[in-house]
Amino acid sequence: MHILEEIADKKKQNTVESVLHLFGVESLEKIDIVVHTDYEPQANMDFDHERTLSLQSGTAKPMLRLYSWKPHAVSLGAHQRESDIDRAACERLGIAVVRRPTGGRAIVHADELTYSVVLPLVTRGEAHRTIHDIYRDVHILLLRALHQMGATMLDFEKKQPDFRAHYKSGSVAMPCFASSARHEIVQGTRKVVGSAQKLYGSVVLQHGSILLGRGHERLADILNLNSDAEREQIRTTICERSASLGELLGRTISFEECAEAILRTLKS
Repeated sequence: MHILEEIADKKKQNTVESVLHLFGVESLEKIDIVVHTDYEPQANMDFDHERTLSLQSGTAKPMLRLYSWKPHAVSLGAHQRESDIDRAACERLGIAVVRRPTGGRAIVHADELTYSVVLPLVTRGEAHRTIHDIYRDVHILLLRALHQMGATMLDFEKKQPDFRAHYKSGSVAMPCFASSARHEIVQGTRKVVGSAQKLYGSVVLQHGSILLGRGHERLADILNLNSDAEREQIRTTICERSASLGELLGRTISFEECAEAILRTLKS
């Protein structure tokens, strides 16, 4: 089956059945569904990491978590150089610095809803699935919720990724929202949700940012760059290759509205 036909077929499935199948459980009560709005940045990263280890050891349920950032923060990918970030600029702007357990490049977490899922790679119903299958299926569920909010202009990236620009030579790599891969949620060529994964043995952690406003663009202000011209190029690239729900819908989108849409979709 062609990949776009496969996605269309999965979109038609009952949402509750899709969620149970994704998490490998018999009922929603067997999934921890958590909303956090008051965790500090490092606590957010620690919570996802520790829950993944707990599921791996058999002492916790699979989890869907929705959270925000107080204060705003920049997260570095697991293997990214700390020198990519200007610490003095972060302190001046009140932006905390943390490191994600997942890969990718720096992201400023500001006007967004962050989600995380922790679930087994294989289940009784999916004995041979891959992390790419999980990436796709999580995004299908998110896309349903965003459509219910009125963002029907959103769809999946239909082209294969080209990471040459993403990993360009120079002092700092292009930011996460400057590149798109298969199964990304986009409006045209502009990315609205950026996600990353890490496999812990047989357990997958996937988390990502749903852009509600334009706070992520502040990344250009805190990168260590060689010149103002390079800073403006980064800013332009972020603006051209990302879009927020607020921009697309022409109104302010709160964390609460987006969280409620996702939770409502899970049970529909």
